[in-house]
Amino acid sequence: MEKPIKLISIVFVLSVLFVWLRQSDYAFLREWQANGDETEAIPVYNGEYRLIFDENFDESPLDPAIWNDQYLASWTPDMESARAVYEVADGNLNLIIHEDTQPWNPEFDGTVRTSSVMTGNRTGLHEFKADLEVRNDIEPFMGFISQYGVFEIRAKMMNSLGNMCAWWLVGIQDTPEQDVEVDVFENSLNFGNVVTASLYAHRDPAAREQHFIYDVGEADLSNEFHLYTFEWTPEGFVFYFDDEEIGTFQAEVAYPMISILSAYEGRENWWVGPFDPTAPYPKVFQIDYMKVWKKVPDEFEQVEKLKIVSQDEATFTMEAGQYAIEHGQLVGFPSYVTVRYNDGTDTQQWVKWQELTPAILRKLDKSGSFKLEGEIIGVPEAVLGNRKATVQVVVD
Repeated sequence: MEKPIKLISIVFVLSVLFVWLRQSDYAFLREWQANGDETEAIPVYNGEYRLIFDENFDESPLDPAIWNDQYLASWTPDMESARAVYEVADGNLNLIIHEDTQPWNPEFDGTVRTSSVMTGNRTGLHEFKADLEVRNDIEPFMGFISQYGVFEIRAKMMNSLGNMCAWWLVGIQDTPEQDVEVDVFENSLNFGNVVTASLYAHRDPAAREQHFIYDVGEADLSNEFHLYTFEWTPEGFVFYFDDEEIGTFQAEVAYPMISILSAYEGRENWWVGPFDPTAPYPKVFQIDYMKVWKKVPDEFEQVEKLKIVSQDEATFTMEAGQYAIEHGQLVGFPSYVTVRYNDGTDTQQWVKWQELTPAILRKLDKSGSFKLEGEIIGVPEAVLGNRKATVQVVVD
């Protein structure tokens, strides 16, 4: 009887484990994130999800292939005032406001100071007020973009009045309509012990403005680290605080977004409320990690080694002779490609398209169609191989 008893015990334990995993998806994700090495094409699975982005803030400075440290720099008269002050220490990213930190855009944002880092940037990104003028031409940069997935950070807020910490996403704006803004949180001591979240449509005709406020109860946002998670699907967004669902937005956002981590301070007439001039400096917004997962579709299985099985071929349509060129690329041209893998997941990858030679430009002046190729950025060579992005250019 000894062997059957052991077998029954094992089955019971596995059953309990399975039920627990199904009830604690996001807690489970974090427990298994350290296994594997994607640079060798070995995927890291977390339950039903595959890890696609893993930033633990262990190295300084931040990787310039992923992070940009000049906040919305096309709008500021002084690009250095838009540059983040930060340090990476003890496995945390510390976004810092000093007493001598200067306003990043006095003309359009008053006394607001910021230390912000972004996973993408480009000229005209996030036109946050009317009558803005482009002051600086920004070389397009997309260090990490994604459409759909489970996103999470572990963070600790600032604890002084007149300061705000934010994690927010904006559309990549290949076209003006790709402009939605999702504020995962805008947390300030002025608002009380709450998580505030918002969605702004801006120029996206398929979106609508939405908000919610969640009281975190006994949690201490300013003196403790807490988990902020959301899942983005074709239907919208579901938000979690310390693994508890706290709110939803319905929105069909059908293009990738970048992430922005921001520490802010407004000393006069800022919308968050009064500023405390006696609060000590530096003011610090701490982020322990940022991770993103993609769900393995139900009809697929996990794999031991990643392979690309297909990719989208974009189409760019224009009228003959009616085009503009910035930074060597056509304005409005798709900046990314969606790549699909053998486990059914996909990622969105920035593309550096081939140079627009005089021969290609001549083709843009007459009706017809042709293909362009580009270099797919951010996929390990072991997975990518010699694969190129392609786009069909249709000239009417």
